[in-house]
Amino acid sequence: MAGLLLSSCATSKGATLGKVLAAEAGGGTSGNAPSKPSQRPSPNPLESKKGLEIVTDPDNAEIWIDGTFRGLSPYIAEDLSLGWHKITLRKTGYYETSGWADFESDYMLYQASLVQMIGYLEISVSPQNSIVSVGGQEISPGLNTLPVGDYSLSVRSFGYSDYVESVTIQEKSVTSLSVALQPAEFSISSLSVPKTGINPDNPGLLGVLEVNLSVTGPGSGELRILNEGSVEVFSKALPEFTTWDQSFSWDVRDSSGNALPDGTYTLAVKAHGDGSESQIEREAAIRVDRTLKVAPRSMWSGSAGLLYAPVAEVLPAGDYQLSFLGAGIAASNPPGFQAPVQLGARVGIGESFELDASAGLIVSSASTPFAASVSAKWNLLSPHGSYGTSSAVLAKLAVQYNASSSGGGVLMTDTFANFTGLSIEAPFQLTLGAMNLLLSVGATGSLWYPYRFNADGITPSQGAVGWLYLRGGAFLETGSLMLGISASTRTEPLPGGIAFLSSPIPFQLGAEAHWLIPGTRLLATLILAGEYENSDNYYFMGGGGLGFLY
Repeated sequence: MAGLLLSSCATSKGATLGKVLAAEAGGGTSGNAPSKPSQRPSPNPLESKKGLEIVTDPDNAEIWIDGTFRGLSPYIAEDLSLGWHKITLRKTGYYETSGWADFESDYMLYQASLVQMIGYLEISVSPQNSIVSVGGQEISPGLNTLPVGDYSLSVRSFGYSDYVESVTIQEKSVTSLSVALQPAEFSISSLSVPKTGINPDNPGLLGVLEVNLSVTGPGSGELRILNEGSVEVFSKALPEFTTWDQSFSWDVRDSSGNALPDGTYTLAVKAHGDGSESQIEREAAIRVDRTLKVAPRSMWSGSAGLLYAPVAEVLPAGDYQLSFLGAGIAASNPPGFQAPVQLGARVGIGESFELDASAGLIVSSASTPFAASVSAKWNLLSPHGSYGTSSAVLAKLAVQYNASSSGGGVLMTDTFANFTGLSIEAPFQLTLGAMNLLLSVGATGSLWYPYRFNADGITPSQGAVGWLYLRGGAFLETGSLMLGISASTRTEPLPGGIAFLSSPIPFQLGAEAHWLIPGTRLLATLILAGEYENSDNYYFMGGGGLGFLY
């Protein structure tokens, strides 16, 4: 997975951002970073070392000092007397080397490079374009210089049987070999379908069936798709086989270009070698299933969905998404900045189960806390087709923590709407073709109070507390593009009240766009996220990232 923090823009007003920055630093609500204690400069690392340090290239050489074995390099002899000492270095496959060291101070560094013993392998092969490998490294026919030792030699050429032999390379000696490969009988050595279940309505490559085939030699073949009644619905001639491994794809349509209905199908490959009429056939069962939803989702608030609202759907078993997101904001009154960056992963497990995990840093002018969460989601209901409802149960464990020595501890803010604690949620999803509407109600229990400060602006001691979250959103999926908006808020600590959107509790807002780059499984993402308390107190941050979906 690769990640890229895109250029970002942001805006803020009032004390909301300052409160967040101060709380994350463990200080007051002014938004200024706490003062740091003075520190002595780090001492020179050499000043803390005592003795004769011996370093070799490569490592793990035997070290003998004055004829006594001491250990493997790198090594520090701390009990040497002052004066001259003989250093001997030994390592299998290298020449032994010796030298003298005049140890005359508290610390001394002795460095040595070992010379490798070498020999020669002279090999001739037929056919001449064969691939020759020794110890897993490809070499050319002819004379080759190799370190001494025992190796596994392999010779391959398309259309011929592999040759494997053990060879020993001796010091300053030439080992000669001549290998003539024998023609191989044509066969299909393997047929694999990485995903036996496919939803052709998924965007781009996510809706294409991939097929991998291995053969032993030149030839040609045909791909056929048969329905449950053994009636052929699709066929195509495969390219001529010019190497062992073949890969091709199918867009899950019949020979006339029509979409196939859901059901079980047989994928059959027939092939024969050049100059032979004898057919070899391999088969694999595949399933067309439009409930197997694979699409980009955010994990900003700890579970897959939009930035602030989880979806009820789950990934099919074995599918996964990796993503990187980053955003930034700068404020002048009070001065400060905040830049959350997050890595997320989601994977489908079993028929209706998904596991999500995220971890990230909240880089700011005040401190650099970290956040992490893991959630499990069970899908209870899924629509069959483009219209219907979905429901699920979600359990999540989250933590946001500042590890700094000054003002460290669990954060009292809730930037991700993913506060430290254990949550249980019930996401609902209404699918209306390309449009989806989300609603989720959940309860969170924690040992810390979010957004509660005493008169000095310092976070109070911990205490058992619970509250409800309300999340909602909508997103539109059109081919490779997904656009979404979402929001989240919570109640006061229970049982004090159930009222949502009550000041001074801020609520979160988010907008996002995900683009599946054509011809790839890479995702490009843009986001706008933030918190809003009232018209005088709010902040928003913008950014984006990259992801990979399979």
